[in-house]
Amino acid sequence: MIRRVLWKAGLLDKVHEVMLTNAGVVPRELDEHWPYAAYDWNPSHETPEVRECYRSVLRDRVRAYLEAFGEYYRGFAAYLRWDSDSWAALRDAAETLGLQVENLAAREVPREELEEVSLGGLYQDPDLILVTRSSLNRLVEGLKRLLGD
Repeated sequence: MIRRVLWKAGLLDKVHEVMLTNAGVVPRELDEHWPYAAYDWNPSHETPEVRECYRSVLRDRVRAYLEAFGEYYRGFAAYLRWDSDSWAALRDAAETLGLQVENLAAREVPREELEEVSLGGLYQDPDLILVTRSSLNRLVEGLKRLLGD
């Protein structure tokens, strides 16, 4: 859904998507290839210790990625849940490097939008907030603003 709205808005070829996952920092070009597409992780089974370890490792991997490839980018934006460990890790890495990264995800969305994307509450995934109309609209508007479109 995210890629579809980027394509419809004419933004797909203007941004480089990089996923932050339990596998680390994964550029879109590798996202559907082994080993990145071959793991399954249920975050509901994480302990606080596992979450802290994940955050620490991801922070280091994000920092290393930005140090190695940051000069290839004009700027940075995120599209992550505000309460996610991934956003915390990215924010910490960016602060360490003195980089500005704006999170374009909505903090809250209308309840009916969450019910719609969760098929009436059938699916209980906190990341569903990212595929609601409000959040996707905020992503597109934010990218257009940052890109000067």
